[in-house]
Formats: sequence, structure tokens, C-alpha cells
Amino acid sequence: MRLSADMSLAYYGKPLIVTYSGGKDSDVMLYLAATTLKPHEFEVFNSHTTVDAPETVYHIRDTFKKLNKYGIKTFIDYHIVNGKPVTMWNLIPKKSIPPTRIFRYCCTVLKEAGTPNRIASLGVREAESNKRAGRQIFGIRGKTYKDANFYSLSHAEEVHRESQEINDPVWDCKLIETMKKHGEAVVNPIYHWSDSDIWNFIQQNHIETNPLYQCGYTRVGCIGCPLAAHNFRVKEFEDYPRFKKCYVLAFEKMLKVNKEKGLKYKREFKTGEEVFEWWMEEHKYNIKRTDEFVRDRVIICRKYFSMKTKD
Repeated sequence: MRLSADMSLAYYGKPLIVTYSGGKDSDVMLYLAATTLKPHEFEVFNSHTTVDAPETVYHIRDTFKKLNKYGIKTFIDYHIVNGKPVTMWNLIPKKSIPPTRIFRYCCTVLKEAGTPNRIASLGVREAESNKRAGRQIFGIRGKTYKDANFYSLSHAEEVHRESQEINDPVWDCKLIETMKKHGEAVVNPIYHWSDSDIWNFIQQNHIETNPLYQCGYTRVGCIGCPLAAHNFRVKEFEDYPRFKKCYVLAFEKMLKVNKEKGLKYKREFKTGEEVFEWWMEEHKYNIKRTDEFVRDRVIICRKYFSMKTKD
């Protein structure tokens, strides 16, 4: 955390950004930053997804109020474009397809686009999913982690120096190059922490967490996220039926827009409720991720929505 703050000031001339989602990992990250850095050395950023549970939204607001009292700057991105907010509910009709494991445009628009030309500290952990395995501590957003990571700034400079000493014209120092070009770099301080590490740290330091964890929730994120397990999604919509109504309404708008665009389905959906039921049953295809699996999922989406997609 200390190193990333120094890198941010050295290469960007701006404080480190600590991203905050309102989950347990974010609370641990915030505690590490607050106990390691001075208030002017970091800023806290939240991306308002419009599909977070009310408890999460309130927890974020309360946390930011406390931070502001200590002189720590906080920002909430409401995704205002041309004077209008971008939400999940107007994004679905615009994209003409529900968010799925393959087409997770919601993450790109509502979560990952708020920290350009900065270095951001994330709460990413390899224990969360197999897809996140293989990363290291420092990296470049949007790049292959195996090609872009270094354990520290000195490691990156050492790679640069050694490659120059052997007169190698092609040296792999993408992290520093990206910073000099004002690209976006990321640091994952708790990447190797396990779930037990997180909860032990929270208990030992008496860190206040999202109240949803006391209500039986093991994860806190967007309600209805297609990456979540099917049973968990069912529980979310049982606890928050208004979000189901919002999704159904957005799907109905999507069908109307697609009809106006002349998009024809091989499977005809008549109502937003039908789309919702199909969307919830997507768990049937959540098998092991292989190249064949990805191709099958693309075929499924094309079959039901007749959309042009990238391979």
C-alpha cells in the first residue's frame, strides 16, 4: 500500500485511489490505507452501480461521512453522460441483451470505468474465483497479468536495467511504460489473502462491515449478478422483490427497443417476465470454463437473441 501510494505520486502526480464497493474486502483495504497512509496520500472511490442492496448503499454513505471528517477525500461516480445518469435499467435496453456471464457489459460501464489515468488499489483476491488466479500484486487494467505484472517498483526497474545491460531492444516493462503514458495501473495488496484471513483481520481490528453479512450473506455485490450462484440469485430476489420488478421492466423496454430496431428472435419473448425466467435459468449452462464452453455460450446467446458478437 505504501509503495503504490509513492508510485502514484511519482508517475501520476496524484494520490492513490482506493476503490470501495461496500464489501468486506473493501473495508479491509480501507483500514489498511487509513492506518498506513496520510489523509492526503489517498482518495476513496465508489462506483454507483444502481443495483446494490439498500444496506450496501447506506453502508457506503456512512463510511464516506466518517472519512470526510478525517480529511480524506471521497468520490461517488453516478455515471452522468450528457446530463443523464447511466443505470442498469437504461443500459439493458441500450445493449439489447440481458447481462450474462459472457456479455458482462454492466461491469465495464458501471464498475470499471471510473479511474482512468490513475493507479487504483483494488480488493481483488485469488481465493474469490479461479479466473482471478495467476495475477500478481501490480498490474495494468485490461492487460494480461502474466505479461504486465511486477511485485514491486524496484522489480520493474530491475527488469528494465538488466534488459538494457544485455542490449535487448525489447524489454518487458509495461507497468512503468503505462504509467509514463498516463494509462491505468492497479495494485492488489490483499491478493493472496484467504477468506479466513479477511475475517480474522476484521475481528482483530474491530472493523465495521456491511450489515448484510450479519443477515447470512456471504458476498455483497450487484443484485442479480449472473456470476453469482443460481440459489444465491434466487435468495436476493426473494429479499429484494423490487429489483426483480425493475429487471422485468427493463427487459420489457429492451423487447420494445429491439422490435423497433427490427431484431428478430429465434425464440420469441412476449414479456419481460419471460426474459427474466430465461435469464435466471442461465445457471444450467454454468459448467467448467473451456474454449468449447465459451463457444457454446456464444451460440446460445446468438440463438436466443440473434445478436452479432465477438468470437
